[in-house]
Amino acid sequence: MKKVLLVGTGDVGKHILEFAARDESNIEWIVGDVEEEKARWACNNAEIGAAHHGKHPKLKPIQVDLFDSEKTTELIRNEKPDAIINCTVLHTWHLIRQLPDELYAKISSAGLGAWLPCQLALGLNFAKSIQDSGLSPYYINTSLSCLTNPVMGKVGLAPTIGIGNVDLIAPAVLTYVAQQKGIDRSRVETFQVCHHQHWVFPREAGYQEGAPYFLKILIDGEDVTSEFDTDDVMFKSVKLYGPGIGFTTVSASSALKNLKAMIYDQNLRTHSPGPNGLPGGYPVLLNSLGAEVVLPLEITLDEAVKMNEESGKLDSIEEIKEDGTVVFTDYAYEIMKDTLGFDCKSFHAWDSKELAFEQMACFKQLADKYIKN
Repeated sequence: MKKVLLVGTGDVGKHILEFAARDESNIEWIVGDVEEEKARWACNNAEIGAAHHGKHPKLKPIQVDLFDSEKTTELIRNEKPDAIINCTVLHTWHLIRQLPDELYAKISSAGLGAWLPCQLALGLNFAKSIQDSGLSPYYINTSLSCLTNPVMGKVGLAPTIGIGNVDLIAPAVLTYVAQQKGIDRSRVETFQVCHHQHWVFPREAGYQEGAPYFLKILIDGEDVTSEFDTDDVMFKSVKLYGPGIGFTTVSASSALKNLKAMIYDQNLRTHSPGPNGLPGGYPVLLNSLGAEVVLPLEITLDEAVKMNEESGKLDSIEEIKEDGTVVFTDYAYEIMKDTLGFDCKSFHAWDSKELAFEQMACFKQLADKYIKN
């Protein structure tokens, strides 16, 4: 029986458990959260729901504090999971939607990458505990993996793969093309290189257009890309999703699909962000060896990486240096300083915890002015 350690029972983590509990796979799940009660409730709900399907999953809730590195390392050594999924984040991105529209739009225009310390801190600590354990489980990082995975990669802690982002867009493109052509979706195939920025641009206020991408569309194996306005396809495919966070079910499906492809050696050609610490998203092959980028002849890996680095500049991040220092773009820096009083132009990966708590304190002070409990 395969064993998976999942930490974080927010929206994506809970959806993963719900889907896994009803799945045919024989996986033992160790489910952690900083609040053990939340982990227990999530497991209970998934187990109870699975009973309707005649399934009896093995889910074990535990308390996990990823900032307690020694205990996390000990947990990994004791449990010896085949794979680890990080579903933790210190500050949920959609909290800024609670602010007045004008203020939300201004902060949103800084980009989600402007909150990178909050997205990075827990996953980075988790990666270090995995390394310290001396074991080599697959590490699936769900938290803004287009940007956090490459930062972890620069300090020698690259996750195996991410989820969502390009893997939210790619299945939407398949669906959009099939709808436009009036054909079965199984006949459509794509190769895509794109970034988290392409996901948020059609959905959130203030994002800039013009980020580079690569999209190749095939129907029955024949290249039909020239029959489409690809800018239109990229935009309208994302708009197939409703507003709000309903898409987190798709993110969870992305995570479960990536997990099974690796632990069961499925040799699956799919799309995913952050493979082995690369920035942005790519077509990848997932199997027991982990993740491998598989590009068509029209684009090289170097071109794809540069494309995603350029897109990252429209998602707050000017540069991720070789030593793990993150440099914010000027516009992101100015917006965060003006709206929240968060004054940080660059930071090293290992400063992310301290800066994350500073960002959260800045947000709380601002939110207290506008959000009535």
